[in-house]
Amino acid sequence: MSFKDIIVYVDGTEASKARVAFAIALAKAQDADLIGVAFAPKALLPLSGADVGFADMSEVLASVKAQGEAALKGFKASAKEAGVAAEGRLMQGMSEEFPHDFAAFARQVDLTILGQPRDGDPLIGQYALVERCLFASGRPVMIVPAAPAEIVPGGTVLAAWDGSAEAARAFNDALIFLKAAKRVVLLIGVLDDTGEEHDPPTDDMMAHLKRHGVSVEVARVRAREGDIGRLLLAEAKDRGAEMIVMGAFHHSRWREFILGGVTLTMLEEATIPLLMAH
Repeated sequence: MSFKDIIVYVDGTEASKARVAFAIALAKAQDADLIGVAFAPKALLPLSGADVGFADMSEVLASVKAQGEAALKGFKASAKEAGVAAEGRLMQGMSEEFPHDFAAFARQVDLTILGQPRDGDPLIGQYALVERCLFASGRPVMIVPAAPAEIVPGGTVLAAWDGSAEAARAFNDALIFLKAAKRVVLLIGVLDDTGEEHDPPTDDMMAHLKRHGVSVEVARVRAREGDIGRLLLAEAKDRGAEMIVMGAFHHSRWREFILGGVTLTMLEEATIPLLMAH
């Protein structure tokens, strides 16, 4: 089992460099085709009250498109230098539609690589892009921070287990990384106000992973409601983890898709790659 095709979101930000380097290294290790996707809007909404003429707006749009093309050119050059088969695609359209279009394309590859939302191009809703890919692509999503400690993980992987369908999906999507890891920690966050009888069962999941050639060690840590995200990050740091695998959640009465508190904390504060699935 290996990844055969990977897409990575490419833009002109500084953070994109680490994301592209991660994607190229992973594609090379997996002998996978790599597709870089950039975005150029077809229209921009002027600021309220601003006196911006059509010609001025056209110049801005042309400049943004040129930046996207330049980012893809640099991406393809880096991939070629590494001996990775790569292509670049410039998607054009309305900013609010791009996350939907990108997620639809992501359904047709093995893995999507994105950056942390706070480091993204302000022309599109970075949180919307992550949300759509997590909840509407049907594929795993790798979130790469601006300066990951390692390019291709191979040491310790922390797998967050709560017995949920989302976590189970993430574990199977991450089997490639779990098999390659020297150490896999199955981390269970136990809330202070619950007893051990409420802990998610681990024996069957451990047996499942063992059948796939993955041996795990189980670690239970105490947590308080609202602290789980930072607990995961602290445990990953203490254990020297190079990747975190976890399920992504959504809880809202008001929107179809919204990132839950733990997911949001991880996305904003992680300093190592996250493999997430829903």
